Amino acid sequence: MGNKLFNNKKPMLIVIGVFVAIFLGLLAVKARASDLYLDGGSAIVRGETPTLGMNIAWKEAGPVNTDYEFGFNLIGESEHYKQNSNQFVVHAMLVDGYKNFEMGIGFAYFNVPSEYVCQESFSLLARWRFSSRFHVQAHHFSSAGSCTPNAGRDLLTIGYRF
Repeated sequence: MGNKLFNNKKPMLIVIGVFVAIFLGLLAVKARASDLYLDGGSAIVRGETPTLGMNIAWKEAGPVNTDYEFGFNLIGESEHYKQNSNQFVVHAMLVDGYKNFEMGIGFAYFNVPSEYVCQESFSLLARWRFSSRFHVQAHHFSSAGSCTPNAGRDLLTIGYRF
C-alpha cells in the first residue's frame, strides 16, 4: 500500500482539492468570530505517514476564558505493527495558553480502529505560535489505558491561521 494520504484517482483528487479550496475560502470570509487553522505534517514515532488537518477555534468561549477547538485530521495509511488504512480523526478540545504557547486536552474519535489507538480516544495538544499566522504543534492521541491497543498516535504539524 505504501504511505499514501489519498487512495483516489487523479481526477477525483482534483475535484476534492477544488472543493476544499472553495470551502476554505468561504469559511475564511464568513468565520469572523472564530479562528480557522489548516495544518499539515506527519504522524511520528510509530507508523510515520503524512497528515492534513483543519481546526476551528472559538476564542475565550469556554470555562475561565479557555478556547473551544474542534477539528479533524486525515492520516495516511501506514505500517508499524501491521498495515493500517487511512484514518480520519475528529477531535474536540479545551485549549488555553500563555503568550505564544498553548496546551489542550479533549476527546477524539477515529473512523476505523488501528494498531495505534482505539476508536474512542483522548487528545493532548502542545502548540507554539511563532507568528500571528503560523504555528507548530504536537498532537497526541491515546486511549489512556482504557482499552487496547494503547500505543498512541502522535502528529507533528505546521499550521496556518486564517
